[in-house]
Amino acid sequence: MSSDIRPVPWPWASMLWPLQFAESLYAAPERLQQSILPWTFAGLVVNESNSSNPVAERAIVSKESYGKQLGRISDALDSLIKQTNVKRDDAINAFLEIKAHIDDIKHSTETTRFEAVLVDLKKLRERNEALFEDRLKRVAELGNK
Repeated sequence: MSSDIRPVPWPWASMLWPLQFAESLYAAPERLQQSILPWTFAGLVVNESNSSNPVAERAIVSKESYGKQLGRISDALDSLIKQTNVKRDDAINAFLEIKAHIDDIKHSTETTRFEAVLVDLKKLRERNEALFEDRLKRVAELGNK
């Protein structure tokens, strides 16, 4: 004898078996509480004990990421090393090595970003021919500068 009974998909299954549903609620916490501070950014925890002004730090990072800040500092230090012909020691060499590695990574992503721009332009051409032509004109102007 075959049965036409099919399992009832969740969440409706819990409505059909109130006892199972009620038992599952015992595992939920009675209160959920989460502090706003500390907050974590890329593994870095900013709170009252490790920052004298966490509000200012959050505001700065929301506009200028830590990576961007470090990149600008690295570029400036690299420029100073080249301009002053400072004596190369292990620390300077280690810095220049990691700076070159980071620059290589940045340059390798340019092709990926360019391909994404091409995809976006193709979509724009299908969606709005006039705007596409305007964007194409602006790109062409880059070659004239």
